[in-house]
Amino acid sequence: MAMKRTILLLTPLLFSAACSVTSPSDLVTSSSDPKEGVGPVIAHYTLTAEDGNAPPCCAIDSAGVRITVVGGALTFHGPAGYRDTVFTPAGPMSRACVHGVPNGAIVNGHTYTVTLTDGTRYLLLPCDRGAYALIVIRRLDHEGGSSTTDSIVVSSGTFSAKPDTIDLVDSRNPRSFTASVTAPTVLVTGPTHQYRFDPGN
Repeated sequence: MAMKRTILLLTPLLFSAACSVTSPSDLVTSSSDPKEGVGPVIAHYTLTAEDGNAPPCCAIDSAGVRITVVGGALTFHGPAGYRDTVFTPAGPMSRACVHGVPNGAIVNGHTYTVTLTDGTRYLLLPCDRGAYALIVIRRLDHEGGSSTTDSIVVSSGTFSAKPDTIDLVDSRNPRSFTASVTAPTVLVTGPTHQYRFDPGN
Protein backbone atom coordinates (compact mmCIF):
# COMPACT_ATOMS: atom_id res chain seq x y z
CA MET A 1 0.00 0.00 0.00
CA ALA A 2 1.35 3.41 -0.94
CA MET A 3 2.47 5.60 1.93
CA LYS A 4 0.56 8.84 2.29
CA ARG A 5 1.87 12.23 3.18
CA THR A 6 -0.08 15.23 4.41
CA ILE A 7 -0.22 18.30 2.22
CA LEU A 8 -1.81 21.67 2.65
CA LEU A 9 -4.12 22.70 -0.13
CA LEU A 10 -5.44 25.91 1.39
CA THR A 11 -4.46 28.41 -1.29
CA PRO A 12 -6.33 31.70 -0.87
CA LEU A 13 -6.91 33.46 -4.16
CA LEU A 14 -8.05 37.01 -4.65
CA PHE A 15 -11.01 37.61 -6.92
CA SER A 16 -11.41 40.98 -8.49
CA ALA A 17 -13.59 42.28 -11.27
CA ALA A 18 -14.47 45.57 -12.85
CA CYS A 19 -17.92 45.46 -11.35
CA SER A 20 -19.48 44.74 -7.99
CA VAL A 21 -19.60 41.17 -6.75
CA THR A 22 -20.94 39.35 -3.74
CA SER A 23 -18.88 39.70 -0.60
CA PRO A 24 -18.34 36.73 1.70
CA SER A 25 -20.66 38.26 4.28
CA ASP A 26 -23.52 37.97 1.80
CA LEU A 27 -23.18 34.21 1.62
CA VAL A 28 -25.07 31.91 3.93
CA THR A 29 -23.54 29.36 6.22
CA SER A 30 -24.66 25.81 6.67
CA SER A 31 -27.96 25.43 8.47
CA SER A 32 -26.51 22.41 10.28
CA ASP A 33 -23.66 24.52 11.61
CA PRO A 34 -24.93 28.08 12.09
CA LYS A 35 -21.87 29.14 14.11
CA GLU A 36 -19.35 28.46 11.37
CA GLY A 37 -18.75 31.60 9.34
CA VAL A 38 -17.53 32.16 5.80
CA GLY A 39 -13.76 32.16 5.43
CA PRO A 40 -11.34 33.28 2.71
CA VAL A 41 -11.55 32.39 -0.96
CA ILE A 42 -9.93 28.99 -1.51
CA ALA A 43 -10.74 28.41 -5.18
CA HIS A 44 -11.82 30.61 -8.07
CA TYR A 45 -13.17 29.47 -11.43
CA THR A 46 -13.89 31.60 -14.50
CA LEU A 47 -17.05 31.22 -16.58
CA THR A 48 -16.01 29.82 -19.97
CA ALA A 49 -19.43 28.91 -21.38
CA GLU A 50 -23.15 29.33 -20.76
CA ASP A 51 -25.30 26.69 -22.45
CA GLY A 52 -22.29 25.73 -24.54
CA ASN A 53 -21.56 29.27 -25.75
CA ALA A 54 -18.42 31.18 -24.81
CA PRO A 55 -18.89 34.76 -23.51
CA PRO A 56 -19.82 37.24 -24.79
CA CYS A 57 -22.96 35.33 -25.60
CA CYS A 58 -26.57 34.58 -24.89
CA ALA A 59 -27.97 38.05 -25.63
CA ILE A 60 -31.61 38.72 -24.82
CA ASP A 61 -33.78 41.82 -25.13
CA SER A 62 -35.76 43.06 -22.15
CA ALA A 63 -37.64 46.36 -21.83
CA GLY A 64 -35.52 48.10 -24.43
CA VAL A 65 -32.25 46.78 -23.02
CA ARG A 66 -30.05 44.19 -24.73
CA ILE A 67 -28.44 41.98 -22.09
CA THR A 68 -25.29 40.04 -22.96
CA VAL A 69 -23.36 37.64 -20.73
CA VAL A 70 -19.73 38.78 -20.75
CA GLY A 71 -18.22 36.78 -17.91
CA GLY A 72 -18.73 35.20 -14.55
CA ALA A 73 -17.14 33.30 -11.70
CA LEU A 74 -17.64 30.35 -9.40
CA THR A 75 -15.97 31.12 -6.09
CA PHE A 76 -15.46 28.80 -3.11
CA HIS A 77 -14.81 29.99 0.45
CA GLY A 78 -13.39 27.81 3.20
CA PRO A 79 -14.70 27.72 6.77
CA ALA A 80 -13.91 30.77 8.88
CA GLY A 81 -13.68 28.97 12.21
CA TYR A 82 -11.48 26.08 13.23
CA ARG A 83 -13.95 24.01 15.21
CA ASP A 84 -11.91 20.97 14.09
CA THR A 85 -8.46 22.53 14.37
CA VAL A 86 -5.38 20.52 13.48
CA PHE A 87 -1.84 21.78 13.88
CA THR A 88 0.36 21.70 10.79
CA PRO A 89 3.83 23.02 9.87
CA ALA A 90 2.01 26.05 8.43
CA GLY A 91 0.12 26.63 11.68
CA PRO A 92 -3.38 25.74 12.92
CA MET A 93 -5.93 24.97 10.23
CA SER A 94 -9.38 23.52 9.87
CA ARG A 95 -9.23 19.78 9.30
CA ALA A 96 -11.52 20.43 6.31
CA CYS A 97 -8.55 22.07 4.58
CA VAL A 98 -5.88 19.44 5.24
CA HIS A 99 -5.68 16.49 2.86
CA GLY A 100 -3.43 13.49 2.31
CA VAL A 101 -2.28 12.26 -1.09
CA PRO A 102 -0.14 9.25 -2.07
CA ASN A 103 3.63 9.64 -2.28
CA GLY A 104 4.75 10.82 -5.69
CA ALA A 105 1.50 12.62 -6.47
CA ILE A 106 1.75 16.05 -8.07
CA VAL A 107 -0.56 18.73 -6.68
CA ASN A 108 -1.40 21.66 -8.95
CA GLY A 109 -2.48 24.62 -6.83
CA HIS A 110 -3.79 26.52 -9.87
CA THR A 111 -6.11 23.86 -11.28
CA TYR A 112 -6.85 22.17 -7.92
CA THR A 113 -5.91 18.81 -9.42
CA VAL A 114 -3.89 15.89 -8.11
CA THR A 115 -2.01 13.71 -10.60
CA LEU A 116 -0.95 10.25 -9.39
CA THR A 117 2.15 8.37 -10.53
CA ASP A 118 0.05 6.25 -12.92
CA GLY A 119 -1.23 9.39 -14.67
CA THR A 120 -4.67 9.37 -13.03
CA ARG A 121 -5.87 12.90 -12.35
CA TYR A 122 -8.66 14.14 -10.12
CA LEU A 123 -9.96 17.44 -8.77
CA LEU A 124 -9.53 18.13 -5.06
CA LEU A 125 -10.70 21.49 -3.69
CA PRO A 126 -8.44 22.97 -0.99
CA CYS A 127 -11.23 22.54 1.60
CA ASP A 128 -13.98 19.92 1.71
CA ARG A 129 -16.70 22.25 2.99
CA GLY A 130 -17.59 25.92 2.99
CA ALA A 131 -19.64 28.45 1.02
CA TYR A 132 -19.87 29.20 -2.69
CA ALA A 133 -21.22 31.83 -5.07
CA LEU A 134 -21.97 31.60 -8.80
CA ILE A 135 -21.87 35.05 -10.37
CA VAL A 136 -22.66 36.12 -13.93
CA ILE A 137 -21.39 39.43 -15.31
CA ARG A 138 -23.61 41.14 -17.88
CA ARG A 139 -23.36 44.06 -20.30
CA LEU A 140 -26.55 46.09 -20.64
CA ASP A 141 -26.85 48.02 -23.90
CA HIS A 142 -29.50 50.70 -23.57
CA GLU A 143 -31.49 52.49 -26.21
CA GLY A 144 -29.56 55.55 -27.27
CA GLY A 145 -26.21 53.77 -27.34
CA SER A 146 -25.14 53.83 -23.69
CA SER A 147 -24.07 50.66 -21.91
CA THR A 148 -23.42 49.55 -18.35
CA THR A 149 -22.12 46.42 -16.66
CA ASP A 150 -23.56 44.61 -13.68
CA SER A 151 -23.24 41.29 -11.91
CA ILE A 152 -25.92 38.98 -10.57
CA VAL A 153 -25.66 36.17 -8.06
CA VAL A 154 -27.22 33.21 -9.84
CA SER A 155 -26.70 30.85 -6.92
CA SER A 156 -25.05 30.89 -3.51
CA GLY A 157 -25.05 28.60 -0.52
CA THR A 158 -22.86 25.88 0.95
CA PHE A 159 -20.80 23.11 -0.60
CA SER A 160 -19.19 19.85 0.36
CA ALA A 161 -16.47 18.20 -1.66
CA LYS A 162 -14.39 15.08 -2.08
CA PRO A 163 -12.14 13.94 -4.94
CA ASP A 164 -13.85 14.67 -8.29
CA THR A 165 -17.13 15.49 -6.52
CA ILE A 166 -18.70 18.81 -5.49
CA ASP A 167 -22.17 19.00 -3.95
CA LEU A 168 -23.89 22.40 -4.00
CA VAL A 169 -26.73 23.38 -1.68
CA ASP A 170 -28.35 26.59 -2.91
CA SER A 171 -29.62 28.77 -0.05
CA ARG A 172 -32.98 29.40 -1.74
CA ASN A 173 -33.64 26.01 -3.33
CA PRO A 174 -31.27 23.33 -2.02
CA ARG A 175 -31.66 20.93 -4.95
CA SER A 176 -31.83 23.41 -7.82
CA PHE A 177 -28.12 23.45 -8.73
CA THR A 178 -25.84 20.47 -9.32
CA ALA A 179 -22.16 20.25 -10.19
CA SER A 180 -20.30 17.65 -12.22
CA VAL A 181 -16.53 17.46 -12.46
CA THR A 182 -14.17 16.50 -15.27
CA ALA A 183 -10.90 17.75 -13.84
CA PRO A 184 -10.13 20.58 -13.96
CA THR A 185 -13.51 21.70 -15.36
CA VAL A 186 -16.63 22.17 -13.22
CA LEU A 187 -20.03 22.10 -14.94
CA VAL A 188 -22.93 23.60 -12.96
CA THR A 189 -26.48 22.86 -14.07
CA GLY A 190 -29.33 25.06 -12.84
CA PRO A 191 -33.07 25.24 -13.53
CA THR A 192 -32.65 27.25 -16.75
CA HIS A 193 -28.97 27.32 -17.75
CA GLN A 194 -25.80 25.27 -17.66
CA TYR A 195 -22.50 26.95 -16.81
CA ARG A 196 -18.99 25.73 -17.54
CA PHE A 197 -16.15 26.93 -15.32
CA ASP A 198 -12.41 26.47 -15.63
CA PRO A 199 -9.68 27.50 -13.18
CA GLY A 200 -9.32 31.28 -13.11
CA ASN A 201 -6.17 33.37 -13.21
